[in-house]
Amino acid sequence: MSLAKIVCLMFLLFGIVNLTANAELVAYWSFDKADGVDDLTGNGHDGNIHGNPKVVAGKFGEALAFNGSTDYVEIPDAPTISELETLSMAAWIQPLKLGSWVAVAEKGIHLNWSYGFFIEPDATLSFEVSTGPGNNLVCCVGNVKMEIGKWYHIFGSYDGKSVKAYVDGKLEGEMPGADAVHITEGLPFTIGSRNGQNHFGGAVDEVAFWNKAISVEDSMDPLPVKPARKLTTTWGAIKALH
Repeated sequence: MSLAKIVCLMFLLFGIVNLTANAELVAYWSFDKADGVDDLTGNGHDGNIHGNPKVVAGKFGEALAFNGSTDYVEIPDAPTISELETLSMAAWIQPLKLGSWVAVAEKGIHLNWSYGFFIEPDATLSFEVSTGPGNNLVCCVGNVKMEIGKWYHIFGSYDGKSVKAYVDGKLEGEMPGADAVHITEGLPFTIGSRNGQNHFGGAVDEVAFWNKAISVEDSMDPLPVKPARKLTTTWGAIKALH
C-alpha cells in the first residue's frame, strides 16, 4: 500500500472515530440481510428479534417485514437512547395492514414512555414525545393517509421547543413542547411494536436515531452504512454535522 493511501486511510479512521464520538448519529439499523439487527454505528445498540420477521426487498437493499401480531425487534435500554434533551428519528416503512392504532417504534410503554412513531386508526402517522418528569405528551398527527404496499419516509424531531412530524419530506404536524425527554430507564426501544403490544404489520427499513434535532433533508436518501470496522463512513454521522 502506498504512503498516500495509508495517510488517507488514517484520516478516514480518525473521521469515523471523531464523528462517532460526537454521538449525533446514536443508532442505525439497515435491516439488510447481511447486517441483521446490528447497530451499524458501532455504538452497541444491537437488537434482539422477537417472533419471526421476514427479510424482504426494502427501500434500500433488504428490510424486515413484521406480521402485525408477534414480530418485533427489541433494543435494550441505554443512556444514549434514554437520557435526551433533543432527538430525531427516521425510517422507511411499507404498511401491509391498516385500520388500528399501532406502534412503528417506541421507547417505553403506557405512562412510562419517551418517544415513538405510531399509525393512527385512520392510517395517518403520528410522532409523539413525552417530556419532563410529568410525562407530558407532545403529539403531532399528520394528514397523509397511508396506503397498503406503498413505501413512505417518516421523520420526527424534537428540538426542545417543538415536536415535528414529516412524511416523505413534508411537514405534517407541529406542536410546541418544553423540557427534556421523559426518561424511561430499563425499558427497551422496540421497532415493530409498543414493547410487545400494538404490533405494526408491514416492512421497516433504514431506521436511524440522532440525539439532536436535524433537518428532514439530512435524514433522507441514505447511502449504504457498514460498521466502522469495515472502514466505511456512515452517512448519518456525516450529514448530521452539516
